[in-house]
Parts: sequence; structure tokens; C-alpha cells
Amino acid sequence: MNESGQTWFELPNGQRHPLRERCAIGRQADNDLVLANNSLSRHHALVMLGAMGYFITDLQSSNGTYVNKRLLTRPAPLRDADEVNVGGVVLRFHSSWRMGSSRPEVGDAPTTQLIQQLQARPCWLLVLDVEGHAALAEQAGSEAALRQLQNWIGGTRPLIEKHSGLINRYIGDAILAYWPCDIATPADVLATLRALEGWRALSPLPFRVVVHHGSVLFTRSEHGEELAGRDVTFVFRMEKIAKGFASRAMLSPTAVRTLGLENRCESYGRSAVDGMTDFFVFYALPREFIAPSGPDSRPG
Repeated sequence: MNESGQTWFELPNGQRHPLRERCAIGRQADNDLVLANNSLSRHHALVMLGAMGYFITDLQSSNGTYVNKRLLTRPAPLRDADEVNVGGVVLRFHSSWRMGSSRPEVGDAPTTQLIQQLQARPCWLLVLDVEGHAALAEQAGSEAALRQLQNWIGGTRPLIEKHSGLINRYIGDAILAYWPCDIATPADVLATLRALEGWRALSPLPFRVVVHHGSVLFTRSEHGEELAGRDVTFVFRMEKIAKGFASRAMLSPTAVRTLGLENRCESYGRSAVDGMTDFFVFYALPREFIAPSGPDSRPG
């Protein structure tokens, strides 16, 4: 039996990790629960306490997060005795809280701020990723590579923000940006794509861009606004598919449709997406978006 008011993860070695109102899990030292295992992503999953109890979100991890052996594609509630598998590390969730009861106790007053809301909003999502940055760092040295990355970000960021785009976060040498459909228009996203294609000839680094449209779950914490859900996972996995197609610019089917680009985009073909059962057709940018002096990214 659980002791009243206690909530924790049981670690593989049997130790307890008490849960408060927020618990970030990953292998990097700035997480709340640090697991020194290379199968975990630096920031792998996030557990949060809301009005209805605890729920867990995968943070676009490389190896996925599973609850009771089911792959997470959206935030999921946690119940007593649930098995949570993060990158092959198995944790056991324990809590005395039951649906309909008051919020679970979390021990002494935490320094973290209670998540205020969980809201789903339709958005366009964009991931920009530098090509070959690891090789550049090895060849030119980490300091030179960092300067080039900073210059690239300095040139890229205004192109997004000028056209109503919001940068959510930087992830290594990648950028996640978004346009909520209630405050942005297809014209904003299209203007950004044109500007990014024009930037290629001047950019200090080659880069890949992918765009998707879907429903995004927004949460707020002391770390700011966080994006989660199946479609956020999709756009990151789509970037890997674009790399496989040797594409520098790729659109998802929903991006093509919502941006009004039907019959203007050539298809790269169908591809499976890790963790999803369907196959998806992916598309290149329309030819008129490609700057004459810039590299093309047409299907072969």
C-alpha cells in the first residue's frame, strides 16, 4: 500500500524518486530526474501535475516513451503502478491519488510553479536543422563551429519573427518555430519559407527546413510555454525523413493543404513515420519558392 499523500517513481535499483509538481526526465544534468543512460535523450520526457492528477509527455525523444508498453504520441495520465519506459529504462509510478479526490500532496512547498493549463491549438510547425554541424565541429573546431552556428541563428531568427513566427526553443543545432492559426495566416508561413530560401545563398551553414500543420498541446510552467503532442513528435521525425530523401525543404500533406499549395508541389513519395501506423506522402516546395542562386531541393 502507498503511504497517504506520497507520489514517486520507483527506479530500477529500487530507490524512490519523489515527485512534486514537475519532473523532467533525461540524461542531461539540468533534468529533475537524471538517468545516466545513452539510450535516453538529453531531455526525454516531462511529468506534470494538473487538476486531474499527473500526466506524462514525451519530448520528441529519439527512442520514445512508453506507458504500460504503449508508445506515447500525446500526453497521457499516470495511475498507480503504471510502468513507464524511457529509452529502455523502466520506472514504476506510485501514487495514492485517485480520480475525483483532491490533488495529490507533493511534500514541502515546491519551487516549481503549478501548470496552469493544457490547451490544444492548431498550428503550423517548422523545424530548421543545420546540415553536417557535427562534422564541421570536428573539422574546424568547436569554437569556430559555435561562431558559425551563432551567425546562422542571428540571420535566421529575424526571418521567422518578421512574419509572425514564434520560436519555441533551440535544440542543439535546430530551431523549433510555430504559427498558431488563430493569430497567423498561411501568407505568414509562405513568406517565411520564401525568405528562408532566399537566405540559403548567404547563410554560413547549409540547413534543412520541414513544415507540418496539426494540433499542438500547450502547457505553461516556470520554464515558459512548452509544446507537445503527436504532431510535434511528427515534425521532428519528419526532419529525419527529409534527410533520408536528401531534401533541404519538405512539406507534410497537411501543410500543403492548409497553405493552399495543392497541385503546386512535387511529391517525394510515401514514407512510414516511426511510431505511427500510417504511411505519409511528403512534398517539395513549389519551384517558384527556390531562389535562382540557391540550391534546389527537388525530388529525384
